[in-house]
Amino acid sequence: MLSRMRIALKFMTYGIVVGLLFAPRRGAEMRHELIRWARARALSLRGGRRGAAGASR
Repeated sequence: MLSRMRIALKFMTYGIVVGLLFAPRRGAEMRHELIRWARARALSLRGGRRGAAGASR
């Protein structure tokens, strides 16, 4: 079971890398968007919500 999890993690990582390489945005734009997405997900997991102005900081 552990070996299947390793394989799944390896291919998920490959997919992320390939997706970022072929992303239609520039690097700085992509990083900014990923940070915004991660913050929004963290807030939703904690159950908190902030306005759009607070999330863009």
